[in-house]
Amino acid sequence: MNLKVALVGPGRVGCAVSKRLNEAGYPVTTIISRSHERATEACSYIGCSTTSASTQLTELVTAEIILLTVPDDQIRPLAVRIQTLNQFTKPPTLIHFSGLHPARVMQHHSSPLELLSLHPLLPFASREKAYLNLQGCPCALESKSPKALMIGEELVSAIRGAPFTIDQNKKPLYHAAACIASNYLVSLFASARELLINCGIEPDRATPLLLPLVRASVGNIQNLGPEQGLTGPIVRGDIGTVTEHLQAIQDNAPELLQLYLQMGIVTVEISQKSGRLAPQTATLMKDLLDKKGLK
Repeated sequence: MNLKVALVGPGRVGCAVSKRLNEAGYPVTTIISRSHERATEACSYIGCSTTSASTQLTELVTAEIILLTVPDDQIRPLAVRIQTLNQFTKPPTLIHFSGLHPARVMQHHSSPLELLSLHPLLPFASREKAYLNLQGCPCALESKSPKALMIGEELVSAIRGAPFTIDQNKKPLYHAAACIASNYLVSLFASARELLINCGIEPDRATPLLLPLVRASVGNIQNLGPEQGLTGPIVRGDIGTVTEHLQAIQDNAPELLQLYLQMGIVTVEISQKSGRLAPQTATLMKDLLDKKGLK
């Protein structure tokens, strides 16, 4: 029998991971929420007995793995409360799922609990979609404890993810990378959609028109990497086209001009790294983007 799992905070992350673990033979024996109704519903989704639902932290004392899937600012105070229970059958491993905070954020005096941070590199828009996408998902593990890291690797393997480790001092930088790749990608898409709407295209048509382009671009990254997968006027050195873009955005959507300029400069740098943009053209392109930004 695998280690017994308790879930505190049955939201999208907690439910998706716990359902995977329960199916892999790690019995979810306790689900704790502020709302008993919510805990009971989570039991039904995960596939464990509704008798596992509770609103009391004291129900954690028989758990061997505690999944703490709560908002970042609640992690430390809740972890401290858990560690002061002093009634555990044996010291469990306490795991939080923040991409930002290291495991040490849960440290409380000389508590014997093993501490681990486990972060699936995945957007959790819904628990059903996340449950499916956890297969093959990279999962960042971080802890000062070799034992905790070993347990983390076992759990990630159980949910069919792909574990990798990250240094505790690099977690904010790691999380920033995740935000750019996921959150900012969505924001960029929304900005592109606004430009199409500005062209007179109906809002409900703008998204499906752009999605094939996005999918093809992601495919290029996957197959060629960002440097060789880059396409468009900047990597081609087409200064005239970029000039037209800048004027059109200035005239029709000036609130998006700085976004275009900043991303344009980044694109010039990637184009240079790819070896496909001549240094002289790169200088001219940067000058155009910089000067436009000063007006």
